[in-house]
Amino acid sequence: MSRHSKILLIALVLVIGSCVTPFEIDVYSDKKYLVVEANLNDIDKEQSININITNNFAENTYNSPLSELKVELIVNKTETINLIETKKGIYALPFSFRIAPGAIYQLRFQMPDGTLYQSSEEKTSQAAAIDKIFDEFVADGIKGELRDFPANYVYLDFRDNPNEKDFYVWTWTLWENQRFCKTDYYDYYCGNKCWEILPNKDFNVFSDVYSNGKATFGKLIAKIPYYSFDGALLEIRQQAVSEQAYHYFKLLTEQTQTNGTLVDTPPAAIVGNIKNISNPTEPVGGVFSVATVVKQKYWLNRENGIGKAIPVGLLGRMPVLVPNQITYPCLKSPTRTPTKPEGWID
Repeated sequence: MSRHSKILLIALVLVIGSCVTPFEIDVYSDKKYLVVEANLNDIDKEQSININITNNFAENTYNSPLSELKVELIVNKTETINLIETKKGIYALPFSFRIAPGAIYQLRFQMPDGTLYQSSEEKTSQAAAIDKIFDEFVADGIKGELRDFPANYVYLDFRDNPNEKDFYVWTWTLWENQRFCKTDYYDYYCGNKCWEILPNKDFNVFSDVYSNGKATFGKLIAKIPYYSFDGALLEIRQQAVSEQAYHYFKLLTEQTQTNGTLVDTPPAAIVGNIKNISNPTEPVGGVFSVATVVKQKYWLNRENGIGKAIPVGLLGRMPVLVPNQITYPCLKSPTRTPTKPEGWID
């Protein structure tokens, strides 16, 4: 990251109602930047958004939640839904709220000092169904700085909606058997059943500009590290998003790939579709997006990797076993669960 004071990183600007452009946060500056995570969908769970301020300290950036904001969602330009702050910086919609295809949504929020921020109007269509999921083993599938790592490449087939301009984003969640529930100098076995929960580190995007209404075969949507000989459960989410959100996630993906590996943090924040009404030149990181989602689970049996490579392991190394029988319980958290995932095959 450059040490010189600058905000704009690339001259690339994608003009589609509002700009999508990366900007670099100067770690030697005392400037603070607003970052919004507001991805709403029709999945059956509580919908919420996060609003933070980035703070710079010792060449690192940290997010501090912004509290006591007035946050609203405008639906079809007429209906206003007030969001409630459930935790510092986290604002939730009513539990029954879900994104509906064809509706128009706009995010608006106001600071305690009266500064007003507003997103572009966002609209989405119904996500297409997934026809087929399959995978192949690739011994050097994930590129690393020092060496390459084995992986399962996961593909799917789907048929695009006819007579509509569609934009897709794919994300996924992976459940893996976790055998070690505590690590200090030694690695301690779990005292009960345990599953590690691993989300995607990058976004996979697609536009139907050249394939509108046609079938797409063998679209690569995930590269899953060869963690174990054991099978794992993968949930794939195929999302239909707006053109503005598509360009945001596309740029985010390109930054991640350019930076070297799938697990690196992108080198710059990205300005999305949220603006300060009184000061439109203020860079606001993040995006407001709406999506309909098709979910499908896939059992990754990993049989196609047997004898071709050594698993990398969830610890990323060989475990250092404790010299006694001490175990630790598997505790429920955002990244781990003792509850057997629905669809898991023993």
